[in-house]
Amino acid sequence: MLPLLMALALMADGPTKAPTHDGGVCAGLSWVTLSPGESATVDPGPDFEVLRFSGPLGPEDDWWSIYNGNHPQVTGNGPVLLERDGVTVRSALVNGLFRGYVAQRGDAMNHFFGSIFTGTPSDKAIFERIDFGHKRDMLCGRDGKDKGGEKPAEK
Repeated sequence: MLPLLMALALMADGPTKAPTHDGGVCAGLSWVTLSPGESATVDPGPDFEVLRFSGPLGPEDDWWSIYNGNHPQVTGNGPVLLERDGVTVRSALVNGLFRGYVAQRGDAMNHFFGSIFTGTPSDKAIFERIDFGHKRDMLCGRDGKDKGGEKPAEK
């Protein structure tokens, strides 16, 4: 019961501005370079976080999110979109319907989902601004935690 109450309390506070620096944000397995005018917020959970990205028009614009945690609601059970820096990015399919992508290296994973993804090979272009390798390790560290820059406001 206590974990559920903690989760509800965290969610009640709502999203905060994501810590950004060097033009991007850390998201566990990923370093994401923000597009011009794009903003990022983070919804923390008890053992996960969801980073939400929106364009200059806010929620009305194209949006997308990254789930960073150990218990996603989907698996990377579809075709491979790409492999880079030891990370495999696969489509997530639920009852045959596209539900984003799961990027995985060992036990570490991110679930990418939102209106910008189409489930087609053209989605590879979106992943050109997502780094799973050296830049991510330098800016986020091996543990995926942000190494500097702006911090979100205290709750």
